[in-house]
Amino acid sequence: MTQYEKIDEQLSAWIDAHTEEIVETTRALLRIPSVKGEPAEGAPFGVETRKALDFALGYAESQGLTIKHLEGYAGHAEWRAPGVAEDAPIVGVLAHVDVVPAGDGWRHPPFLAEMDNGVIYARGAADDKGPAMAGLFGVLAAHAVGAPATHRVRVILGADEESGFGCVKYYFEHEEMPATGFTPDAAFPIVYAEKGIANFIVSKELSRPSSGLILESLSGGMRSNMVPDSAEAVVTGSQTDLANAASTLLPLSDVNADHQGDRLIIKAVGISAHGSTPEEGRNAVAVLAKALLTIDGWNASVREAVETVERWGADTTGGTLGVAGADDVAGPLTSNLGVVTFQDGKLTLTFNFRYPVTWDLDTVKTKIAPTLAESGFALDEIHNQAPIYIPTDDPLVATLIGVYQAETGDMSPPLTMGGGTYARAMKKGVAFGPGFPGYATGIHQSDERWPVEHLINSAKIYAKAIVRLANGQ
Repeated sequence: MTQYEKIDEQLSAWIDAHTEEIVETTRALLRIPSVKGEPAEGAPFGVETRKALDFALGYAESQGLTIKHLEGYAGHAEWRAPGVAEDAPIVGVLAHVDVVPAGDGWRHPPFLAEMDNGVIYARGAADDKGPAMAGLFGVLAAHAVGAPATHRVRVILGADEESGFGCVKYYFEHEEMPATGFTPDAAFPIVYAEKGIANFIVSKELSRPSSGLILESLSGGMRSNMVPDSAEAVVTGSQTDLANAASTLLPLSDVNADHQGDRLIIKAVGISAHGSTPEEGRNAVAVLAKALLTIDGWNASVREAVETVERWGADTTGGTLGVAGADDVAGPLTSNLGVVTFQDGKLTLTFNFRYPVTWDLDTVKTKIAPTLAESGFALDEIHNQAPIYIPTDDPLVATLIGVYQAETGDMSPPLTMGGGTYARAMKKGVAFGPGFPGYATGIHQSDERWPVEHLINSAKIYAKAIVRLANGQ
């Protein structure tokens, strides 16, 4: 027997014996609509995110782990095996309980956690509440079977991962940084490099025409890291011009025009996708802009602005913005026009760039500057998360891949990605699962899903990985 063979068997047996509990506890967490909301007392990211934190940590406490709340920002559940020192190094399992907005197009309601043919459907099923519970139950398995350890293990849960990592920033201002760890928020076998993530917010003032069609407003997108699946414009003008515009739009697919008195309300439908893979979606803002350009009667400045929105929104490479490029580690930059607003004459665009790991923010800024200057857009804000890169021969990567391969027999190579995870919040961490090769979980899309089989298999993999890391492997 290898050093861990007996304990591995015990971990798997415990998880198998608790399958129903794992599934039902996960579904209960998924039923909490933990989309970021208005700040409240003890709930800086909204009451629903606080409810999700309370539920997960409360369950962990009921199973014998030591928990700590940090004012609704984040919290942890700690397992310290008998004999492990109070100041022993920490292995961190970082996950988040907040989710992106549900969006449209669901066949299964996003917050009922319905089961269909062994698959759980819910917003957060795969990103990241389901995997958070897989990680928690991995720790609970190690705790329950009395696994040996020399390190403490903390399941650290945040409530603002989807909107800027304010949760873990606050957490690590008040709590210890793990010596090592992982986040269950990507794909197996492992993600060893994550592109840089930069949100660029740009704007431009447009003059209001005195005649012809007038674009009163345009909006689309809910988050920078989601491809917009809907967009809307409100147009005013003469009854004749509005009727002609509605007639022009009538044959177009994915566009609906509703003539209401002195207004024409135009709506477009796209396909949502994660901001790191915008090519998998269809940007509704670009669809809407293209439809608007089929209409005659715009003044020159508005037509030029709409042309720009269509061109930049449809392009997922960044080429039309001058920021396209790639490296040999994680591949090309991607661009997602995630949020667009036009109100009171001001057009504001929020781009989500995922840039190569060998670049820095200044590289992107230098590349985009000429395009913005030429088009008359001002750069208002930048929010940046630097890339991370841990070589594949690092012991942390080797240990985690070894556990995955032993459990599954899958010898797929390690991965890089454009997604941003809590791995970049750690001193040394990687993204480890939970997506298995060949299965599309639909994160950030309608009907997000995760098979029960994957939930249980992930819990087993995490339990075995946690025991090894907790023994300094």
